[in-house]
Amino acid sequence: MSELDDAGQLTPAAGNCGNNCADALDRLWEYLDAELGAVDAETVRAHLAECQGCLEEYDVDVVVKTLVRRGCQEAAPDGLRLKIHEQLTVMRVTRD
Repeated sequence: MSELDDAGQLTPAAGNCGNNCADALDRLWEYLDAELGAVDAETVRAHLAECQGCLEEYDVDVVVKTLVRRGCQEAAPDGLRLKIHEQLTVMRVTRD
C-alpha cells in the first residue's frame, strides 16, 4: 500500500519502479473509472502486471470504490451536487 512522503505525496510502499510508480499511482483512479485513452490504460495495466506494490494499491482502491458504490445508493440532492461541482471547478481552475 502507498504511504505519504514528506511533501504529502503518495509513494508506493513496495516496488522499485521509481517514477513509473508515481505515474501509475497518479493515473490509478482514471484507470479504474475507464477514463484513460487506450495507450495510457495499457501503460498503467502493464505497470500493474509488473509492480507488486502498485498492484496492491490498485486492489485497495478497487475495494474502496466497491464500498463507496455499495454505501452510496441514494442520489445526492440537486443543491449538494451543484455545490460539489462548483467546488471541483474552483479547485481545478486554481490548480491549473
